[in-house]
Amino acid sequence: MPTYRRAMTQFDAPALFDAALATVRQNAYGFLATTAAPGPHVRLVRHIDVDDDATVWIGTSPRSRKVTEVAAHAEVAYAIEDRNAVAYVTIQARADVIDDLAARVAKWHEESRRFFPGGPEGDDFVLLRLTPHRIEVMDFTRRIHPDPYGLVPAVIERAADGTWVEHTAVRGS
Repeated sequence: MPTYRRAMTQFDAPALFDAALATVRQNAYGFLATTAAPGPHVRLVRHIDVDDDATVWIGTSPRSRKVTEVAAHAEVAYAIEDRNAVAYVTIQARADVIDDLAARVAKWHEESRRFFPGGPEGDDFVLLRLTPHRIEVMDFTRRIHPDPYGLVPAVIERAADGTWVEHTAVRGS
C-alpha cells in the first residue's frame, strides 16, 4: 500500500504530462467513453500503443459501436487506473477512425489476431486515434492530489502552439 504524503503545492505541466504518460503506458486497459443518444457509452478497452505526445491508439472493428459513435461525435474520454499507485489519468481527446493500411500494420500486435483473424490487412480492423487536448491526473504515490485533498485532479491542457499548460481544476466543474 502506498504511503500518502503531503501534496506538491505546484504542479509543473511537463511533470504532470510525464506522470500521465507513464501511467497510461504502464496500464494497458482503460475505459473509453463515447457519446450517443440517449446517453454516453463506456466500455473497457485495451490500447495498443501510446505515442510520445500521448496520442492513444485502440484497435477495433469498423462495424463496432465505438466507430459509429466516434463518426457522429469525435469528442471522447479515456480513463486509465493504476490501482497499485492509487492513481488515475483521464484523457479528453478527439477521436479519429484510421483505416490506413500502413498505420494498421505499424500499430498491429499479433495477440490481437484472436479478435481480428484477418490481421491488420483484413477488412475487420481499424484504429481509433485519440489525440488528447486535456489530461487530468490524480496520483497519490507521486503526491499529485491538489487541495482540497484528493477532491480535484491536477489538469493540463494543450495550448494552440501544442505545448501543455497547467489548468486549475475547480471543484464542481
